[in-house]
Amino acid sequence: RSTLFPYTTLFRSSIPKSDETRNELEIEELYVFGLAPEELRKQLLETYGRKPVKKIVCGKFHCIILLNDNRLIGFGSNEDGQLGLSLETKICNQITLLPINIPNINMENSTILDIAAGDEFSLILIRMPDHNTIIVRFGTDIINKYASIPNTVCQKIEKLPEGINNIVKIVAFEKRKVFCTEDNNIYVGGRDYSGTEINEYMHLKKFDNKIENIYLQKESCIVQDSKDDIYGLGDNSYKEFGFFNYPMSDFYKLRFKSNTSKIKKICSGARHLLFLLESGEVYCVGDNSEGQCCGVTSSCPTPVKLEINTKKRIIDCYAGYNHNLVILENGSVYTWGNTANGKLGYYEDKFTQDTPKEILGMKIKCINNVCLGYQLTVIATGKEEDSIVINNRPPNPLYENELIIK
Repeated sequence: RSTLFPYTTLFRSSIPKSDETRNELEIEELYVFGLAPEELRKQLLETYGRKPVKKIVCGKFHCIILLNDNRLIGFGSNEDGQLGLSLETKICNQITLLPINIPNINMENSTILDIAAGDEFSLILIRMPDHNTIIVRFGTDIINKYASIPNTVCQKIEKLPEGINNIVKIVAFEKRKVFCTEDNNIYVGGRDYSGTEINEYMHLKKFDNKIENIYLQKESCIVQDSKDDIYGLGDNSYKEFGFFNYPMSDFYKLRFKSNTSKIKKICSGARHLLFLLESGEVYCVGDNSEGQCCGVTSSCPTPVKLEINTKKRIIDCYAGYNHNLVILENGSVYTWGNTANGKLGYYEDKFTQDTPKEILGMKIKCINNVCLGYQLTVIATGKEEDSIVINNRPPNPLYENELIIK
């Protein structure tokens, strides 16, 4: 893809920051590391950037961002219609508004609940005025792609199983797409867990407890419920499920437990997992062929503790296809794993970075949203009170009335 090249850039409004506008304008910063269009360097966020970012998702060569005002923006490849634009637009070289253009859908009275991105498609979960939910797919099929129909907008409503109108969460990875409903049923489409291509969504399982999170990997699916039980389905060739040595054709309860601290968050890459504990420790398990679990071994069949040369606590973590990012309590940002195209936020001559390394200059930013994709790392800043550091700061009543002398 000759129109794509490695770069690191920052989009920021040209309006000067005064004391009155400082907090408003901090949300205009969007940092992008990795593979994306060259012209994006010159593009300012302008009117789009003044709205807080609610969620960011990355496909293979595209990125979609949901703003808090119910709008979508995006950039990158549209060769398969994954930005929902006409196929005549092969690539978006600037931050672009992505409207929903489907008959009988009035977005002024509808709400975007969630977004997801696969390799060559995107999914938009919408709650309609009657409170039913639909999934809109950005992308085209192979017939329409090569028929070269002029001005064809690549958007359509996904065909769902009969009676399904209460979807609460959507997730996608490569060709696979998964959603779950209010009554804790989970469905898969695109490709099942035997590797077979499927045209319609297939029911996987009904869980007894509320589904809190779904994590997709290259060959597996992981579900975390409201009781913090973790279930895995799929292949385990790279020991993504820890000590298990065989594929699982149904969801099986995994024994990831900590004797000292509760699991706060799980992150999934293509074939590895990160576990963030409430104590601030991070453990890695699975494929380590590109340093994503740290160290020099090719795989980590049991969780390995992440070591960072600092006494600061880790408060958040993210996993991409084959690289990772953590945020420390002082705002420092560290990345490691595959180094391709500068997606770690710094350039390395070696193919892998098997120990966490800091992205310089990010400590002073108020980061409020992060997404790691196949060849991208996207970081959005926001108001200080909405930042990840502030929202993860533990309460400490002992210091509430303490006078700090500088």
